[in-house]
Amino acid sequence: MRAMLPFDPEKGDIITEEGQSQIPNACKRGWKKVASLLLFAALVVLLGAYIADHWEDMGKLFVVSGRSAALLLTLALGGCLTNCIYHLMILRTYGVPLSLTDWMGVVSVSNAISYVLPLRADLVFSAAYYKRVKGLQYTKSASMAAGNIVFGVAFFLLQMLVALLCIGLLEGQWQPVLWILWALGLAAVALLIVFPLLFQGKAPTLFRKWKMLAGVIVGFNALLRNRRLLFQLLLCLVVNNAFQLLLYLACFQTAGLPITLYGILFCNSVSWLSSIITLVPGNLGIKESGLGVIMLLIGEPFQNGVSVSLLQRVAVMMIHLLMGLVFALPVYRRFSSEKNR
Repeated sequence: MRAMLPFDPEKGDIITEEGQSQIPNACKRGWKKVASLLLFAALVVLLGAYIADHWEDMGKLFVVSGRSAALLLTLALGGCLTNCIYHLMILRTYGVPLSLTDWMGVVSVSNAISYVLPLRADLVFSAAYYKRVKGLQYTKSASMAAGNIVFGVAFFLLQMLVALLCIGLLEGQWQPVLWILWALGLAAVALLIVFPLLFQGKAPTLFRKWKMLAGVIVGFNALLRNRRLLFQLLLCLVVNNAFQLLLYLACFQTAGLPITLYGILFCNSVSWLSSIITLVPGNLGIKESGLGVIMLLIGEPFQNGVSVSLLQRVAVMMIHLLMGLVFALPVYRRFSSEKNR
């Protein structure tokens, strides 16, 4: 599950609610794309070198039984479908009629895009689609993305807290680095929640020159006041989290690696948190190294994190790309038909 800026997909410019370009964005984003591609190439080389250097362990990942592969793909599919339902719940709060293509299709294509293009191009695509097809203001799409990030981070910080307490109480290890990272994450979430609440009802007046920011604050506050929605999202997050935990457990078992409960909790949390800001497509190499470091901090070999991350990535990526292909044509036709009106 995944703040965003609204873009004109044809011009590549940031736009306001009136649809006018505010910042000629081509040059400003050009260097970022080049930097992302260079970083991606470097990470691919490094990851490839690491796999070759640890081929004795990594080679086992390429020999997976049909039963294990089916289990991994089934769990990944369950998480993908739950993620689609999660976004449907948020979209329904805006009172727009939605077909299967409008919610599951767009989410599926968006997820597939995240594995091909960097810098949250998936969110740019979603915002452009809902603006053109459903007339949904960019500020509402941004509010939805902000809500998704805040709700998700809060949930996974709670999960990390459970993991940290397990390490401390069961293993007697109180890792200062992990607790500091958790505290920084908690402070960031608190700031993201408190900031909009401080300007509740005053945003349009205080931020006249920044209409986008004002609109996002108003929309985000509306999401926070919707208790029924928050409860539904919590249930959806719990179900999605169950699928992801089981997927990581299956990955460890398939790779023949031992793991503790708190190890799985950490892996799942780091995996989700790494998806918030995508520096390269799918954050290839970044998530793997992040999980490797987590394994080291909880007393497991670095390569265990890399191995499991690669297995999990392949399973999830295959489902997302398959779902994206299934809905690519319907979504394209819907988007194109509205463009020609």
